[in-house]
Amino acid sequence: MRSGFRTAGSVVALAALVSGAACSDNPKTGSDKFVGAWVYAGVINGNCGGQPVSPPLDLTGYSTTITATDMAHITVQLGTACTVKFDVDAFVATAQANQSCTFDLGGTLGQQMVAIKKWTLTSTGVDSITSDFSGTALICTAAGTGTLTRTGDAGATD
Repeated sequence: MRSGFRTAGSVVALAALVSGAACSDNPKTGSDKFVGAWVYAGVINGNCGGQPVSPPLDLTGYSTTITATDMAHITVQLGTACTVKFDVDAFVATAQANQSCTFDLGGTLGQQMVAIKKWTLTSTGVDSITSDFSGTALICTAAGTGTLTRTGDAGATD
């Protein structure tokens, strides 16, 4: 009976070691996964009064800086459009409530403050993040996805 416990204990210890080794491939934890200088690629599609906004708002090339206030919170500066606070949970950062960005919606709409309804960032690797955004402005809705690619380090926490 005693050897059965030793074998089970050895299996648990081995599993912990293997699990730990797999996690050490990316030493960054919490907000550190997001911190840095990034470039955004993606579009936001608008719909105003039931009509699609054409062309979509192309955010490709927007420089984005992400800094950490602590291990569970980041601040994202998307070009000159906005600075947004996010809560970080593992590999996903979620925009805090009651924030907005100012985007040029084109045509007669021009510059508009877009209230963020949902914005999530998901760390998909050391140098990549996916973005999923939706918001509203006046009689318009906006939604889009994109990717951020790391261009440098910035604002890491100690």
